[in-house]
Amino acid sequence: MNQPETTEQPAAPVITKGSSREHKFPCKQCGADLVFAPGQSHLKCPYCGHDEIIPQSADEIKEYSFNDYLSRPRSTGYGDSGRDVRCTSCGSTAHLDANVRSTTCPFCGVALITGDDKPASDNDIVTPEAILPFSVSRDQATGAFKKWIHSLWFAPNAIKNESRQRQMQGVYRPFWTYDSHTVSHWTGERGDYYYTTEHYTTQENGKTVTRTRQVRHTRWSYVSGVYSEFFDDVLISAGHKTDFPTSWTLSGLVPYSPQYLSGFQAERYEVQCEDGWVAAKVVIQDGIHSAVRGEIGGDEQRVSSINTAYDHITYKHILLPLWLSCYRYGGKTFCFQVNGQTGEVRGARPYSFWKIFFFVVAILAIIGVIYLLTNAY
Repeated sequence: MNQPETTEQPAAPVITKGSSREHKFPCKQCGADLVFAPGQSHLKCPYCGHDEIIPQSADEIKEYSFNDYLSRPRSTGYGDSGRDVRCTSCGSTAHLDANVRSTTCPFCGVALITGDDKPASDNDIVTPEAILPFSVSRDQATGAFKKWIHSLWFAPNAIKNESRQRQMQGVYRPFWTYDSHTVSHWTGERGDYYYTTEHYTTQENGKTVTRTRQVRHTRWSYVSGVYSEFFDDVLISAGHKTDFPTSWTLSGLVPYSPQYLSGFQAERYEVQCEDGWVAAKVVIQDGIHSAVRGEIGGDEQRVSSINTAYDHITYKHILLPLWLSCYRYGGKTFCFQVNGQTGEVRGARPYSFWKIFFFVVAILAIIGVIYLLTNAY
């Protein structure tokens, strides 16, 4: 049985109600709303070009005790004046700027109208501890998508010729990260190969002859041991929708500031911290299982049991950047994403029936011509 989970880490962040005061960021030169510039550490005015540096916290990004999270109320939210709007089609919740009244859902393309939705400060959620700011701009993301879609075989021309810049939206996706010390007591069997010489008879040219061959066997022996490991930043998606697989460099995380959300959406997490820990333990257990097989050694391994104790469990809530868009083709919705840190494109794609049909016809025609030429001589 697993040992009790214990912790001695610092207490979780203080839980308070969010302020209802609006956190707009007016330009000091012309008064327009400033927006975050991807790849930079400042807000930029889209009208007069004025830049304003985002204050950087001197405090390091904190990780909080998981057990303390379970025993305390939830915390403040995003710390700005935005609104949470839930999509009636796919069920995801988007956090929008206060002055945005209509947009489209980045996960399914359905129109979102904020209306009289309550400000997000009325909803108690854990405030993000860190954020990975956008370093890929909308234009760069659009260019990456076009390059990706043009590289796909059998993609319909209607999709290849369509610009996605108008519909592409920058969204911060919610994630949990977990750290834990683990101590695992394991038992298993080590299999070592050995070979014996076997004599056998066979027929060759109508005669019975005797031959020899090497036969492989496995010698099994009982083994046991203790494996200790520290798991750092086990990343678990906390959004309503599952992202396409992509890679992140979490060393780029900076302390969260609401200024980074200016001009972007942020998805509210749907996976609670305790549920995310359940998923993180599966990832950790898979890692331990692979490590134990390495500890057993030999040519084959059998893992009989692994009993793991978790200690010093910590968590943090972070936001990671994605450019998202959905498009409809043939009555179906296809979505794609561009990694806001690396520019990697992943997504669902349609296939052109006629392109595939004519490709198959062309292959069959080539085979037919080769057959006729071959039999003509």
